[in-house]
Amino acid sequence: MTLLALPGCATTEEQRFPLDYPSGQRAAMQPGTAREAFAAYKRMGAELERQGRFAQAAIAYSNAFASARALGRLQDALETSQKAVEMAERTGNPRHIAPALIRLGQTHMDLNAPQRAIPVFEKAAQHAVDARHLNAEGSSYIWLSRAYRRLRKPDLARENTEKAVSVLESAILRMQGGRVRPGSRREGAVWNMERNYANALLDLGWNDLALNRLESARTAFQKALEAARRIGDPHFMAQAQQGLGRVAAGRREFQAAMTHLQEALRLSQHPRLAEQTQRILGRVYYGMGNLTEAERALRKAVASIEDMRSQLQSEEHREAFVEDKMGAYAQLIQVLFDQRKLAEALDMSERARARAFLDLLGNRVSLTKGANAALIAEEKALQERIAQLKARESFPEGDEEATEETTRPDQRALQRELDLAREAYRAFLSRVRAQSREQASLMTVEPLTVPEVQALLEPGTVLLEYFVGEGRTLVWVVSRNSLRAFRLRIGEEELARRVGEFRELIASRGRAEELRQTAHDLYQALLAPALPAELPRELIIVPHRVLHYLPFHALMPAPDRCLIQEAALYYYSSASLMQFTRAKARGGTLNLFGLGNPDLNDPTLNLRYAEREVRAVADLFPQSVILVQRDATKTTTREHSPRHTLLHFATHAELDEADPLGSAL
Repeated sequence: MTLLALPGCATTEEQRFPLDYPSGQRAAMQPGTAREAFAAYKRMGAELERQGRFAQAAIAYSNAFASARALGRLQDALETSQKAVEMAERTGNPRHIAPALIRLGQTHMDLNAPQRAIPVFEKAAQHAVDARHLNAEGSSYIWLSRAYRRLRKPDLARENTEKAVSVLESAILRMQGGRVRPGSRREGAVWNMERNYANALLDLGWNDLALNRLESARTAFQKALEAARRIGDPHFMAQAQQGLGRVAAGRREFQAAMTHLQEALRLSQHPRLAEQTQRILGRVYYGMGNLTEAERALRKAVASIEDMRSQLQSEEHREAFVEDKMGAYAQLIQVLFDQRKLAEALDMSERARARAFLDLLGNRVSLTKGANAALIAEEKALQERIAQLKARESFPEGDEEATEETTRPDQRALQRELDLAREAYRAFLSRVRAQSREQASLMTVEPLTVPEVQALLEPGTVLLEYFVGEGRTLVWVVSRNSLRAFRLRIGEEELARRVGEFRELIASRGRAEELRQTAHDLYQALLAPALPAELPRELIIVPHRVLHYLPFHALMPAPDRCLIQEAALYYYSSASLMQFTRAKARGGTLNLFGLGNPDLNDPTLNLRYAEREVRAVADLFPQSVILVQRDATKTTTREHSPRHTLLHFATHAELDEADPLGSAL
């Protein structure tokens, strides 16, 4: 074991946080020491890097990564894993490079980027083979399996799991053949190998579960639980219990599932594991018909998701992190809807879609230069304080056997601290909101409540908000004085097919009758159940998923009458955005900036009808500025657009469905 003496580091710190992988990882991930370990290892890494001792710096940053990950601080995990790889690559030694790459790949997985993780793990596996580092080789295969399973490639996932089990079993047998002295470096290596073996068995269970091999999955999780108990690792025991809970839920053995899942939560409150377990527990309670407990569990899952996500600074990472967790929001919306808590269900629908949309914009809006940087720094400090207190709440210090009497006062004091920290954050948001409501909403999801939405609706205006599920679609009907909701008997798969067919008919020629019939059928399926025979004066549509691709205005409530001919239509990706656009519309006279048919120096790209379109729209607004042909440039557009309340562009465009903000005019 290598210990490091650094200026300013006490001997006790050196002893508590050793500079090696096995013992260091254990110290880094212990609930009671993870926060201190992160700071200590990060300091060590920086000092060792300054000294040019890159191999040791790689170990220090890797152990700092382990602490950050255990605390759910994904931004810190990303930064320290990147530093570990940088330091390891400067050594040129594959034995250091392989473990560092595994850490970086794990971070990509936590950020829901398996495509980005796979080449990192493949590179790690190759370095591990070159170095004959069997533990790192096994770890690489385990994580490759998880990445492929996330991408729904079960055959490739199982192939890599089998490689991991084979490598680790043979390595453990060889290591156990010799004498292992307590406290020796060899003992630490055996412990780490056993830990990886338990990890491989867990992975085998998840693969079997994905293939619906429930009995095989149960066997794998049971073996993983036994291996985790041998090494005394509560986090791995919790993962095995979670897996056994999933198997029991799949068999509809709900009572057994509940027992396993609650044991998983008792063993570990690792943020990601707790979120997943609460989500599964919510499904179990729902299956049991206990909607109250299902709601409670799913609210905890959503809160955990938002706590972890709030610490990520990049909108790319925030968006990807939340993408595969929308199921928790969808389940909670369904549970609330089934309890006829229609307003709360709509609030959660808004929270889900506002989260997805506003995360894309969060880093693109600013107050004033300098002021915004200060706000971001203050927000980060407040969120860091909350994260630290939540970590202490999840990982109480002291012995597991501490009595209720000795721990309860500490827990009450901790809860008071957490309440004060949250109150400080709310006060910060109130102060920001006083400067700019937009900035506050983009810094934290602050969806409008139902009464706030209703207050923005004019008399005679109706808002329809959709939420598309697997077999059903929910729709809320909101007017200034009422709220109703319906469950439509059409799900995502059928909607995708019918919307696709409708769009093809619009683009085709000679199929007018078929187009009219399809437009009427879609109106009957999506709008007729929610709207009275006499249509409202204005209709606001908030689509969801595939419905974003449906031109509602082209649907036909009556033969040869499109919806746009009966009512004015507006589209929002989230009703919460009304707080900005409707307020601006009421703020004064509407004035238009229109741009059409810019000259692209290519006659084949001429859009003569686009020019006609923009001039016709301008006739509706006395205060208009119109630019066409050679006047329609990027420079003039940037000059004029901030001065107008309405913008209308009639140009060519490139639309990117995978990355909407990558689209361009």
